Amino acid sequence: MLDHNQKESKRWKDQSLYDFQLADKLLSDEHSISCFLFQQAAEKIIISYLVLRGTDKVWGSSISDLAEDCLAIDPTFDFLKSYGPILDKYLYSTRYPTYSISGSPFQIFDISDAEKAKELSNEVINFCEEKIKELQ
Repeated sequence: MLDHNQKESKRWKDQSLYDFQLADKLLSDEHSISCFLFQQAAEKIIISYLVLRGTDKVWGSSISDLAEDCLAIDPTFDFLKSYGPILDKYLYSTRYPTYSISGSPFQIFDISDAEKAKELSNEVINFCEEKIKELQ
């Protein structure tokens, strides 16, 4: 592995874990932002894996799109295909009122959304961390 890829991968992983911890702190009171940060944590750990594998350019924030990139490298990432649409709904709709006709994000998302986002994000992080360990 290139030393540069390892360092860059670690930066993405560290940010992922930070985002997850912050989302967890906000979970009980700030549901929409918590959902967004859990999505971000999952996104960033996937990017950490892709960077470590030497992917030149990683584009986008969609878990579904990143899953396609991972599948091209390792078919065991197929579970991300089902997690992607759920986590991806937290990317924009948790922050922008234009993504809903029934209110603003802080009014729409509740604790059950945040708990689901946490569960899925945690599974993605744990899986990717194992894949990253295998490469080091």
